[in-house]
Amino acid sequence: MMQRLAQAIGLPTLQVVIDDFIAALRQHPLFAAMMSQAEPGRLRRRLIAFWYAALDGESYRLPSEECPPLRPLSQDQWRVTQALFGRAINRHVPAYLAKPWQQRLEWFGQSLPLSGRMG
Repeated sequence: MMQRLAQAIGLPTLQVVIDDFIAALRQHPLFAAMMSQAEPGRLRRRLIAFWYAALDGESYRLPSEECPPLRPLSQDQWRVTQALFGRAINRHVPAYLAKPWQQRLEWFGQSLPLSGRMG
């Protein structure tokens, strides 16, 4: 299951999850200003490409220009990001597929360079 998770979830569902997540970021006070300056189509394409490759175990094939830009996040920002993304996953993906995606999200978070807490 873990090797072809994106195929099991399906591209249309993955796209809906990403759209839900981006909408949640735009509405959240911690990210609203940053998101108002972002190119939504480009961010959407990058997130879809990244997660489709990562969930199928093929992120090594993803060109670096297609990876979402990684800004240093505070621990608080990551916690909010993970919660918003997790909710989007749970709203649109069956539990038996959502659980392994949530695990990948957690692993991804462990690899991020996080700064201290926000004041």
